[in-house]
Amino acid sequence: MTVKDYSTTASSNTAINGININTGMPPSNVDNALRQYGKDIREVWNDKEFFEVGTGSGSTTVTRTGNTTVTISADVTSTHHVGRRVKIVGSNTGTIYSHISVSAYSSPNTTITFASGTISASDSTISLYLGSPYVNPSVSVVDEDNMASNSAVLPPSQQSVKAYVDGGTATITGKTINLANNTVTGTTAQFNTALSDNDFTTLAGSETLTNKTLTSPILNTGISGTAFQDDDNFSSASASKVASSESIKAYVDTQVGLSDLDISDGSSTIAIDLDSETLGLLGGTGITSTASGNNVTLAIDGTVVTESSTDTLTNKTINASNNTLSNIGNSALSNSSVNFGGVSVSLGGSDTTPAFNLADATGYLSSNLSGNIADSQLGSNITVTKLADGSVTNSEFQFINTLSSNAQDQLTARLEKASNLSDVASASTSRTNLGLGTISTQASNSVSITGGSISGLSLPTADTEASSKLYVDNAIAGMRTRIITKVATTGNVNLTNALENGDTIDGISLSTGDKILVKSQTDATENGIYICPNSGTASRDTNYDTVEELAGQMIVVQQGSTNADKIFLCTTDNSGSIGSVDIVFSQVTPANQGTVQSVGITQSGSEFTIGNTPITSSGNITLNVNRISATKIGANTNISDTEYGYLNGVSSNIQTQLDNSASLGDAISFAVALGS
Repeated sequence: MTVKDYSTTASSNTAINGININTGMPPSNVDNALRQYGKDIREVWNDKEFFEVGTGSGSTTVTRTGNTTVTISADVTSTHHVGRRVKIVGSNTGTIYSHISVSAYSSPNTTITFASGTISASDSTISLYLGSPYVNPSVSVVDEDNMASNSAVLPPSQQSVKAYVDGGTATITGKTINLANNTVTGTTAQFNTALSDNDFTTLAGSETLTNKTLTSPILNTGISGTAFQDDDNFSSASASKVASSESIKAYVDTQVGLSDLDISDGSSTIAIDLDSETLGLLGGTGITSTASGNNVTLAIDGTVVTESSTDTLTNKTINASNNTLSNIGNSALSNSSVNFGGVSVSLGGSDTTPAFNLADATGYLSSNLSGNIADSQLGSNITVTKLADGSVTNSEFQFINTLSSNAQDQLTARLEKASNLSDVASASTSRTNLGLGTISTQASNSVSITGGSISGLSLPTADTEASSKLYVDNAIAGMRTRIITKVATTGNVNLTNALENGDTIDGISLSTGDKILVKSQTDATENGIYICPNSGTASRDTNYDTVEELAGQMIVVQQGSTNADKIFLCTTDNSGSIGSVDIVFSQVTPANQGTVQSVGITQSGSEFTIGNTPITSSGNITLNVNRISATKIGANTNISDTEYGYLNGVSSNIQTQLDNSASLGDAISFAVALGS
C-alpha cells in the first residue's frame, strides 16, 4: 500500500496495509500503523523526483544480465534513454530507485545499465518502471526571467521564457538563420556595428573594396580609378594596372610600324619593312608560285621527275647499290641471256632438264669437275655394281637393310651367349637335351639363387615346404606389436590447440613429432594415437589412423605424472571406421591397478550393519555401528552391560571423585567425633 492508495476522505481510512486503525482498535495497532505509515511515506519520498510518466506508467518485465544491467528484446532507446529515472522491483532484489547511465541497441536487444543499486543474481527477470527523465533536480520548473541558472535538465516556466526572449539581447552561437523564412533588418551602420571584424557593402552604397576577389564579374559603362591605366606608349609598364583598349591599339600600331621582318636563306639576309615593303615568294627552275587570297601555292612543272610520273631519262646514271630496278623485260636489254658450258639460259628463265644435265656440259673435261654431289642431286636406282669393286650384288646388298648396329659385333655376342646357353630358343628343350630336370630334381644339396626369385609356389602344407611372401603376410596380418607413446592424456583435450609444441600433458612438455595416446575424450570416437604438431590441430599417426590398425594394439606410455610406465590395450572391435565408432583403451598393467571386479564384507553378529555389499565395479561399502556388548569392549571382558551402564551421568574422572568423596567423609567423621 502506498500514499496514493489512501482515501481523501479521512473516515474512509480504516486500515494501513491491513492494520486496523478504526475506532476501538487495540493500543498495539497504533504503534504498528504508525510504523507502516512511516514506511509508506519513505517509499514515496525515497526519490522525490521519481514519478511515473507517459507510456512508462506500469511495469515492463526485463531480463537480468548483470548486477546493474538488463536487456529488452526491442529497440527502446528513445524511451529508455540516458538520465531517465527508473524503479527496479524484484522478488529477491526488492525496490531500487536509480536512473539509466547507458542505453545501447544492438539487434535484437537494447542493453540498459543503471547508475546505482544491485540486482540480485536470484532474479532472472525484474519489473522496470519508467519515471522522470531528469536527474536530481531540486525543483521541477525554473522561473527565472534572466535564465541565470542555465540548467541542462530543468524546464523553464512559460513566463520566464517570454520575459527572456522579449527583454534585452542575446548572443546566439553556432546557429543557422534560414533567410528564406526569416528577415534580418537594420541599417548598414547597425550591421557594421554588429560585426566584430568586417563591414557590409550595399548595392546602393558607394564603398571601397579591399583585398576582395570578384568571380566572373559583369562591369557596365566603364572602369576608373588608380588601378586603370590609359597610357598609349605604355611608359609606366605597370604589373598591377589594367590598360585601356585605346592605349593597347595605339601601342601595337606604333610598334608594328617600327619593326622589320628579317629573312635568311642560310647565307644571306634581307630585311622587309613591315610598314612600307612587300615580301615576294617567287618560283625557280621547275617551280612556279601562285598567290590567291591569303595563300601562296608552290608547284613543280613538267621538267621535274616525281615518284608517280612516267619520264624518259637521258644520259642519267642510276646507282644500283642504292636503288632497285624492276619490271625490265629481256627485250629491253642488250644482253638478255647467260651461257653455261654450252647451256644458254635467258635472264629470268630456267633449264627444264632435271637438275643440271652433265650431257649438256660439252665444254667441261672430267678433270675440270670438282665438289660433292648431294643425295638429293642423285637419281634413283643406282646399281650396286657401281659401288666399291662391284663384286656385291643388289640382293646381297639388301641384307643390311634391317641391321641396327655393327654386324660383326652382333655375331660375336651371339657366339658368346650360345656358349653359355643364355640365348637358346627353348630352355626346357635345352635342359632335356643336356639331361637336366627342373630344380626339384637337382641334387639334394643347397641350391643358391643370386639376384633372382622363385615364383609359382603353392601354399605350404608341411613344415619343410617353402612359403610365399603372400602366405607370410597373411600369417602376420593379425599380429600386433607394442606402440610406445611419450605421454597419455588424463582427461578431455581440445585437439585443435592443446597438443601443440610446448603444451603440457600429464605434467610433460610436448615437442614436435611426439606420439600422444589420446584416451579420455568426451567424444570417444576422437581417441587414438596422435602426433604433436608445431602448431595447430593435431593429426592421427598415419600408421594407426584406421580402426583395424588400432584394434588390439598395446600402448606403452613412457612419461607422465599419472600414466608413466603404464600399458593400455585398445579393446575396440576390428570393425567400423574412424570417427564413427568409439575407440576404447583399458589399462592392463601394473596388475595391482584397475577396476575391482567384486569385493564384499560378510556380517557376523549384530554389532554392525553392512550395506552395499558386494561391489562388482565401483562404489562404497557402508558400515553402521548398532550396539556393542560390554564384554566386547576393552581388554577385560568381565564387565557386564549393567556395570557398564553405571557410567551414565558421570561428568568427570571417577577415581578423582571417589578420592575427593573419601576426604570429605573423613573430615565429617572427625568433626562429629570432636562434637563440633
